[in-house]
Amino acid sequence: MRILFFSDLHGNLSNLERLPEADIVFIGGDFTTLGTPQDFRNAIHEAEKSFKEFYAVAGNMDPANADEILKETGHLVPFNGCVIHGLKCMGISGSHKCPRPTPFEWDDDEMSARLMALPMVKMDILVTHAPPMGFGADVIPNGMHVGSTAIACFAHSRMPRLHLCGHIHEAHGIFDEDGFPLVNCGDFGTQKRYAVIDLQDGQPPAISLKEF
Repeated sequence: MRILFFSDLHGNLSNLERLPEADIVFIGGDFTTLGTPQDFRNAIHEAEKSFKEFYAVAGNMDPANADEILKETGHLVPFNGCVIHGLKCMGISGSHKCPRPTPFEWDDDEMSARLMALPMVKMDILVTHAPPMGFGADVIPNGMHVGSTAIACFAHSRMPRLHLCGHIHEAHGIFDEDGFPLVNCGDFGTQKRYAVIDLQDGQPPAISLKEF
């Protein structure tokens, strides 16, 4: 099973046709930069031109009702989980509060309560826009960790085979999160960065970070 993952387009949807083919395409949010719901719909439509099938979470820079639009168009990785090509997946859109307010934010403590109320179900892939606190995918240039504690605690409790995130562009890389791989592929909008992941039963994911 080959997975293509990219995130943080910020309105730049050119070059999507240059991305490689995959069995599953995940997009990690920030299709727009403070875009309107119509801007978000337009971005989804552009992505549909390149990918017959893709699944996504929304970013903090997307409109507050972006999950509703993703669900309506059949592309949402839902909060309560779903099965995609035999893989149990779950998504968390938006992010914890940023220094400057953005449209799709949530309180970290409230999100923690929501997450811990979910049934204890093993998952294969966790897709979040925001990175977890710690582990490296949330480090900004001054060295501070700015990830979500709620996401970190939830991921630790569920131990997915793979965690995909975005949001912090400069923290792109592959990290060890409590024994499972955490991938922040960086931003596609300006740097054209993406990840290709091969999943085989009984094997650790084989992950490559690429750009063009």
